[in-house]
Amino acid sequence: MARIALLGAAGRIGAELREEALLRGHQVTALVRTVGRVAPQPDLEEKVVDAYDASSVAAGATGHDVFISAFSPDPSEPLEGKPQRLREAHKAILDGVRQGGVKRAILVGGVGSLWASPGVLVVDSPEYPQQYRPHTLANIAILQGLVEEAGDLDWTYVSPPRRIEAGERTGVFRLGTDQLLRDPQGESHISRADFAIAVLDEVAKAAHVRRRFTVAY
Repeated sequence: MARIALLGAAGRIGAELREEALLRGHQVTALVRTVGRVAPQPDLEEKVVDAYDASSVAAGATGHDVFISAFSPDPSEPLEGKPQRLREAHKAILDGVRQGGVKRAILVGGVGSLWASPGVLVVDSPEYPQQYRPHTLANIAILQGLVEEAGDLDWTYVSPPRRIEAGERTGVFRLGTDQLLRDPQGESHISRADFAIAVLDEVAKAAHVRRRFTVAY
């Protein structure tokens, strides 16, 4: 079983990743903003980490086999400042992972860099909310940075579908690479529980090293 450092372990996606990892028998260190964010469980340790400080991230990453980031800026922060905060955090996260001596890193990213149709990214499609465009462009830049500058890491970037929400853990879904996945009704969605299965499968199989993948019904 792996020793997993999980950043954002108290968030909606992070909580599902945490529970799925524990269900599989992994040892999990929940890296959180403030103490007391996760309930005590066997094989679970909580550690406070500042995602904007590489040395703090390194302290949380050291001694682990895999680093998973489900980080997102604090919801209370102004929307207009989040793109820059996202870029700052991911630089610190990747630098901290390196300093902590962890080679395997899995980052939960955004949907906007997927292709909605030939030649049209999700972020440029008519259905995409324009108020999130700056945030999405920051995520696209982060993915591009991984491709161009993170060859020293065994990274994987995971793009969710258009909707990721509470729901059943079915274990039945599809994987893709760069195209937005839709079901026969044209919907692009998955439950957070099934999304967590896909991410922890990647921990086990390492099927998308130095690549992006996506998952949906």
